[in-house]
Amino acid sequence: MTSFIARYGVALVVSLFVIWSSWARGGSSPSYWWALPWISLLSVETLFVLPPRRDYESPRGAVRHLLSKLIRDPVFYFGLALIIFLTIQWLNGPRVLEWSQADAQWQFTDAPIPDLPSCVDQEGARNVLIWFTAMFAAVMSVRLGTTTRSKYLLLRILVTNGALLSILGIAQMATAPTKLFWFRPMSTFFFSTFGYPNHAGSFFLLMSALNMGLLIRALASLDDNNHPIFFTVTLILNIMGVYLSLCRAAIVLETGLIVFALIYGCTYLFRRIGGVGITKIVTATLAIFLCLGIIAFSRDTKMAKEVRSITGDAMGQVYGGDREMLADAAVKIWQDNPWPGVGGWSFKEHVGLYIPEKDWPILEQRGKANVHNDILQFLCEHGAIGFGLMTAIVIAILVQLIWNLIHMKRLLNDQTGRNSSWVGSIPPTAVLSLAGLTCVVIHCTIDLPFRSTAILLSWFIILACLPGIVHRRS
Repeated sequence: MTSFIARYGVALVVSLFVIWSSWARGGSSPSYWWALPWISLLSVETLFVLPPRRDYESPRGAVRHLLSKLIRDPVFYFGLALIIFLTIQWLNGPRVLEWSQADAQWQFTDAPIPDLPSCVDQEGARNVLIWFTAMFAAVMSVRLGTTTRSKYLLLRILVTNGALLSILGIAQMATAPTKLFWFRPMSTFFFSTFGYPNHAGSFFLLMSALNMGLLIRALASLDDNNHPIFFTVTLILNIMGVYLSLCRAAIVLETGLIVFALIYGCTYLFRRIGGVGITKIVTATLAIFLCLGIIAFSRDTKMAKEVRSITGDAMGQVYGGDREMLADAAVKIWQDNPWPGVGGWSFKEHVGLYIPEKDWPILEQRGKANVHNDILQFLCEHGAIGFGLMTAIVIAILVQLIWNLIHMKRLLNDQTGRNSSWVGSIPPTAVLSLAGLTCVVIHCTIDLPFRSTAILLSWFIILACLPGIVHRRS
């Protein structure tokens, strides 16, 4: 037991970020974000108490090696700069809306220190700081404190957590469809712990993509600890989570993801284990579609009605109209505050100044406090500086991932004496995870998945795992 904790302690603590966020109202309720700083502190402490150790290395030597990796990691510096920037935004506020007699218009007062980044809503800015502090702690813990084996354990925990959440959602729909956890009345549709169905759709979309990669890896029998039946069951549950969320965008993306995974999986397994691989993935696919078909083709289910309602016109009505107006306002806010932005969650304070007065009643509707385009919202609230640092973290990890992929392919070519194909060289977990991460980014251009800490933290944790699982054939 002690050896297990020493080996996998960091991965287990990092999994708490997603477990807590997803079970605590789907990561979208500020009432439950208080735990994230404590989990961040625990993850950093675990990282230095239980650093990865080589066989010949002393505990002190392992810490020195960890610090050496830390100071050479560009993600650390980008992340640290982002936390400093968000902290300045939070502390340098609030700004108050008042009528200017000289300019004959409403405008915000200057920040306490005018030349520094600031915010209007200090509580909102503090919440965003909490999100990204947790993200920073989780990403650095994964990068510095986990081995390839512990990364795979972490990813297994994530898909298992998703499957359990899906079971909860199915059970609630069957027994108490209007009460969260069977005791909290909800006035709008919800699924599992997610009060906003589109958050549920995006979360299970990401989990199902990761699950597909783990299942294909298990079907290829790449090590002795894989359990294809287990991953088939969890995949069925995670896919059901997407469709039962009734999020149209997630349903469309999930359908495309399933088709891609089927084609890729057949190609990958045929190259690895021949015709047996095709038989395995066809069997798993039939099991998945059999379970989904039982629900999807029942005319009395909400899921069947929602799937049949997906048309171009219906999608245009949902993702156009008011959302286009909000997106235009976000662009104008950013143009007026291009470098520092207006501060975390301060879009809702500014948007009224950038839309016609006749449209103000729209802002009173549920959900209009956000742009419903995460990229534009992060850009207008944190400017080119804050959004640039967020993007730099992602790019730095992707550059390392691409470098490791190229290095691994060269290594395989040297070992086999022939030019290995890219399909057979890249681990399926990496391929399907990247597909899932991309789907969430696509979704964030028409909605707000990254306003849920469950999705934000899952997305960055999975991304942080990828460079470490492609450095060898696995």
